[in-house]
Amino acid sequence: MHTVDHAQALHSGFGIRHWSVASALAALFLAFHLPFLPASLEDLDSINFALGLRHFDVARHQPHPPGYPLYIAVGKIAHRAIPSEAKALSLIGVGSGALAVFALVALFRAIDADGQRARTRSMAAALVATTAPLYWVTAGRPLSDVPGLAAALAIQALTLSAASSAGLIAASGLSAFATGIRSQVAWLTVPLLVLAIARRPKIERGRVAARSLAALVAGGLAWGVPLVVLTGGPAAYWQALFNQGAEDLSGIRMLWTTPTPRELVLALYYAFVAPWALPAVAAAVLVLALVGAVRLSRVARPTLATILVAFGPYFVFDLLFQETVTTRYALPLVVPLAYLAVRGASLLGTAPASVLIGGLAAFNAHIGGSSLAAYARQEAPVFRMLDDMRTSAALPGNPPLGAVLVMHRREEFDLRRPIAWLGDRMPPFERHLPAPPKHEWLSLVKYWIDGGRNQVWFVADPLRSDLALVDHPDRAGSYRWPLDYPVLIGGLRPNEMDWYRINPPGWFLGEGWALTPETAGVAGEDRRGPGRAPIQGWIRRRPAAVTLVVGGRHLAPLAPAHVTIALDGRTIDELTIASGFFLRMLHLDAGALAGQGDYAALAVSAETAGAVRLQPDAVQVAIEQFDAQSDDRVVFGYGDGWQEQEYNPTTGGLWRWTSERATLRVHAGGHPLTLTLAGEPPSVNFSKPSHVKISAGGRLIAEQTLSSTFLVQTSVPAEFVAGTENVITIETDQIFVPADRRRRSRDRRHLGLRVFFCELKPAS
Repeated sequence: MHTVDHAQALHSGFGIRHWSVASALAALFLAFHLPFLPASLEDLDSINFALGLRHFDVARHQPHPPGYPLYIAVGKIAHRAIPSEAKALSLIGVGSGALAVFALVALFRAIDADGQRARTRSMAAALVATTAPLYWVTAGRPLSDVPGLAAALAIQALTLSAASSAGLIAASGLSAFATGIRSQVAWLTVPLLVLAIARRPKIERGRVAARSLAALVAGGLAWGVPLVVLTGGPAAYWQALFNQGAEDLSGIRMLWTTPTPRELVLALYYAFVAPWALPAVAAAVLVLALVGAVRLSRVARPTLATILVAFGPYFVFDLLFQETVTTRYALPLVVPLAYLAVRGASLLGTAPASVLIGGLAAFNAHIGGSSLAAYARQEAPVFRMLDDMRTSAALPGNPPLGAVLVMHRREEFDLRRPIAWLGDRMPPFERHLPAPPKHEWLSLVKYWIDGGRNQVWFVADPLRSDLALVDHPDRAGSYRWPLDYPVLIGGLRPNEMDWYRINPPGWFLGEGWALTPETAGVAGEDRRGPGRAPIQGWIRRRPAAVTLVVGGRHLAPLAPAHVTIALDGRTIDELTIASGFFLRMLHLDAGALAGQGDYAALAVSAETAGAVRLQPDAVQVAIEQFDAQSDDRVVFGYGDGWQEQEYNPTTGGLWRWTSERATLRVHAGGHPLTLTLAGEPPSVNFSKPSHVKISAGGRLIAEQTLSSTFLVQTSVPAEFVAGTENVITIETDQIFVPADRRRRSRDRRHLGLRVFFCELKPAS
């Protein structure tokens, strides 16, 4: 009788006034979304959908399996009126987001049996759900997420409000039919159908279950049979599904394939925090939702059970089997959180709850609205980059066959669909080099060693740092989303990227170098390094004198290490390292790089010094600094007082710490210099400002007190850094030792300034 009571309450208790309010909310939703339809396609899924509008072929991922035939059918209708595929698909999402207001109100009213207060709570919960930043932004994207959710919510509402078995049977058929919009609909509707059938009188259950199952099968066959026929038969469709599953399991991080505590924490963050953009807002919603859930467990357990059955199975599916960092997959979870948060807020009383819910909705709408406006302001990064490439390729002077294209592995996969979308509008390329995972730069090394001399266009992942193994590549463009809260489009592929145009460089390095933490890690995995076998590099030949910088560390000082630096087979420097850091600045005379071919071969090797001979693994010398420039160019290295380079794999950020006194060894090439330092504000680590002094050639050139900002830019007169080599010193009056602050830390380093950016260049 529970479902019948709900249906009667919904019919009698929800008046015209409340539906008018819902209509006004839906109209406002439309009004604030229609001006912000996207300027281009963006995610791989949206490109697949757009290709499906042109020619539906699941075997070719137009769109990707399982096929989304109903979504594509609606998209084709919209596309007849709207030429832009991106805007046509986005309009479906916006319209579905507005219509979902009515489904949300009906669903919350069907869940909540508490008379007049239920009407108010259902409206408030619908307001919180539709203004959630993730809901607001995702509705404007050319994807099936919001249309699928809107359909699922409507079916959930129909299921709970069904006054007869006919209503449940209809809901069953619609549940299977709606999976043709988005397959995840099944996780949101089928468990609730099972619960609704279980709540029917015992005498009806068997008959209702059988008929509902038949309706479920019929609803699935209604779109499934035509889809399989269009794909080429069951075997072809199964192959497409199998290939998609293999890609999902091999190329995507999910808790099922990476069952670690860190991945679990990350999955929970993207499920419950990311949809609200700001952790503080998420914390408020989650606290209110927890209070609401506890209240329901005491006074309305059937209501809480209904919510758990309606959204719990999807939560488990999302947590285990969907890509962790794809925020939009958490969209359905916004719905129960919104309702539970309103139930929690209602305990404060009518007036305080109204102010709290109204303020929360207004703030969230502002966050979502500003994010959507920024998202729609310009094309996606990948299409901006490809547009710039087409423009550059058309400029006079470019070779007829174009540049050489190479990408990082992630971009290699992610750009396939955008390139397919552009078709013959793509610029010509001489060749497309392979992208071996973690070793993409080696394709460049092989190309240049084999005599390739065309300009290379490298599409780089901003989180990667292996291009440090190439002499100062020219970044032609940096392509980013302009959102203040990029987590709202988390997991989007292709995402942000950099484009480098690299002419034959002044030098490049092979395997075994440790110039960044990433390349050091790759060298370690590959068991490459100067202590095992000479590591190689190549320096472009030139008649001028050259300044060479080689620096690093002896990491396992069981015995001193003897390091040899050779050029074209002849030794140019030898040194013995007891332990710790070292830095060599070598000055090669004019003509030192003369020889056959375009590049001189450099080799660095290391072995134990003296009579003792240890296994190669005991000679752990890492080469962490390298540069080679003509004598009139500026060259510098990190000398005494600098710590090793560190790396944040989440952001791609690189930094070094100074101690209380850190030196830069510099060859100025006869130029006055500009020194720029930027880093973490000292206020993060110290209770008072840090006083910084900078000296060059033993003379003070700058003095500054740093607290909430850290940006120092100072001029260095040429006479202070004259000659072949000089020293710039950076001193700070405050340091800390991590082990003194954290009980479990063994880090005894002296840390003063955390420097993200350090540059020495000729003064303009």
